[in-house]
Amino acid sequence: MPASPLVSVVMPSFDQRRFIGASIDSVLGQDYGHVELIVADGGSTDGTVDYLAERSAADDRLRWLSERDSGPAEAINRALARARGTLIGWLNSDDLYAPGAVARAVAAFAARPDWIMVYGQGQHVDVEAAFLDTYPTRRPT
Repeated sequence: MPASPLVSVVMPSFDQRRFIGASIDSVLGQDYGHVELIVADGGSTDGTVDYLAERSAADDRLRWLSERDSGPAEAINRALARARGTLIGWLNSDDLYAPGAVARAVAAFAARPDWIMVYGQGQHVDVEAAFLDTYPTRRPT
């Protein structure tokens, strides 16, 4: 694996204008600089498409498409087909990556090249991003 592999983050979205800006910021604001974000929008009518056009014009790490789909699985597959990275991340358009999440994932893969997946401790938050509780995870054995 290259020292700084490109990380492609795929993001399914549909009518998420209220949340997608913070989600995009949480990916493009990572301290790991070699990242791209591919948003697969399902044909939003709430202003998401205009927002994506504006954001992608300002930052070429963001690429997007918008066309009707059958749901999140199809959207993810469409985004994956456009991914150029060696490593793939997935984030829903109403979720956030914690600061440093991408760098920690890349470091984990570099330390353990036999691993095929990593994940981190998640948190449930409300619509104002206030902490509600910790998402249950298990430590590897």
